[in-house]
Amino acid sequence: MSSASVSYDDLIPAERQRLLLACVERDGRIASVQAAAQFGVSEDTIRRDLRDLADAGLLDRVHGGALRKAPASHPFETRLARNHEEKKRLAVYALRLLRKGMTLMLDQSTSNLMLARALPADLELIVATPSPDIAVAALDRGISDLVLIGGKIDARSRGAGGAGALEQIGRIRPDLCFLGACAIDVAAGVTVIEYEDACVKRAMVAAAARIAVLATADKLDARASFAVAPLDRLDDLVTENLPDAARQRYAAAGVEVHLV
Repeated sequence: MSSASVSYDDLIPAERQRLLLACVERDGRIASVQAAAQFGVSEDTIRRDLRDLADAGLLDRVHGGALRKAPASHPFETRLARNHEEKKRLAVYALRLLRKGMTLMLDQSTSNLMLARALPADLELIVATPSPDIAVAALDRGISDLVLIGGKIDARSRGAGGAGALEQIGRIRPDLCFLGACAIDVAAGVTVIEYEDACVKRAMVAAAARIAVLATADKLDARASFAVAPLDRLDDLVTENLPDAARQRYAAAGVEVHLV
């Protein structure tokens, strides 16, 4: 149903909310002021509808509007299959960020597994990771200087966590860390769904000289429950299908956006 053909006030709540949710799914965010002007209604009406959608778990309310909901947490194999080809494209492009002799840290994300499967052996990289899957993938690519960060393995993420892992991460000084993200937003920065995952990633952020994220389109302009890093701590964002307005928001925060 087109908003131009009928008054927003004439729609029943479910119809209004479908329109708002479609805007959020398309653009990643919605501003109450702009939505009120577009539909010719009060901001209070928009805010009530956004609150109902947030209560239903369909989006995340923020000051001034709402954001796309972060993708739900799923087992590792399920996440690996999701957006598989897009992740492969991002990983291949990310090789451009590597330099010979770098110390590289890869957290236990599925995008980083794709990256590990594409690593070149001739750059003489030192690779550190808490993920056994990524460690094996790096070895298979001929990476001989490898540090497997140990600790209790989480069955869902298939990566090490806990005090032992955090201590080991703190003793490494990577030139570049590729950080997995459940969601990225200009205001909220990099966020994730699981608390323990956030702890590991925050330790990596503190240790690394430079931070990069490979992000599929569904993770942008969204936020999850646990903070990892503010956006101004992120140096490189590798993604695709990013609208110009969104690209400008990230660039204004100091992030170098690489469009695949």
